Amino acid sequence: MANIKSQIKRNRQNDAAHERNKAVKSALKTSARRFREAADAGDADQARRLAAEATRKLDQAA
Repeated sequence: MANIKSQIKRNRQNDAAHERNKAVKSALKTSARRFREAADAGDADQARRLAAEATRKLDQAA
């Protein structure tokens, strides 16, 4: 446990960022999985739409 005030704050900020990053990473994986499932099923229209969504999420995550 940190004793220095700035390190306590930094730890709190790191924890918040970690939770945000986990959510973004999970959403990105879900988006990619949905695209792969649509592509494997042969649904071109839905695959195109989901590819755009996955690309948007990837760009936002980076």
